[in-house]
Amino acid sequence: MTNLLSANLFRIKKNHLFWGCLLISAAVGGWQAIQTFLEHGRTVPLDAIFFVYTMLIGLLLSVFLPLFFGSEYSDGAIRNKLAAGHTRLSVYLSNLTAAVLTAALFCGACILFTLAAGVPLLGGPKYPGLLLKTTLLSFMMAAAWCALYTAVIMNCSRKSASAVMCMLLYLLLFMAATWVFAKLDAPEFWPSLELIDGEMVSEMVPNPTYLTADQRPFYEFLLDLNPMGQAIQYIDVSPVRPLQLALCSVGVFAVTTAAGLALFQRKDLK
Repeated sequence: MTNLLSANLFRIKKNHLFWGCLLISAAVGGWQAIQTFLEHGRTVPLDAIFFVYTMLIGLLLSVFLPLFFGSEYSDGAIRNKLAAGHTRLSVYLSNLTAAVLTAALFCGACILFTLAAGVPLLGGPKYPGLLLKTTLLSFMMAAAWCALYTAVIMNCSRKSASAVMCMLLYLLLFMAATWVFAKLDAPEFWPSLELIDGEMVSEMVPNPTYLTADQRPFYEFLLDLNPMGQAIQYIDVSPVRPLQLALCSVGVFAVTTAAGLALFQRKDLK
């Protein structure tokens, strides 16, 4: 597996798409700090923009991973690896490990340039302990993205199809996270306008879609289970359930990897 991983990393280093995605990550981090300073001065702390990469990483990986690893089917690289004596387990795990390392580099580039531009312009972080904890959680979220995409890529023989499926998966999880977050963020009361004696009168009425105390834990779990739902919380630096977030990331990673590997073990590669 070490040789397979080394080969993957060597190919990644020479891949133009990888460097393009890395440049985008760095540019987003630096520009976010500069734009915030130009619009708000030093009134907005660095903490508020530190986790912009959490909303970006799922999209970048959905573009890079299927185009990079998906080519192994069309080029016959997977069959060659198996013919050389490597097991399907080692092939799968080496690709997954390379994907996780790639995600860490994308996140790290954005963080580095956010700090490089943000500290001189906005000042240092106000809550370094919270930032460190949230950063660790966000890297676990990125690993969960990698596991999801790797399961799709390794079990789809066509590069174009795996690219479309990864993008659709990203959009599906994005829409699901947005819907669940909107449900959780809905107010208990909202204004209602009524015409009384020829005048419009506003009054607060109960919101019928407001989640009760018994319903909220289930929707919170759905939000935490979704990598994009985690990103929504991280970008606001508001991980109120860090243990549950970590367990959800580990669970998604483990279950998706086990399912993807089980399918890959039975896949006909002829």
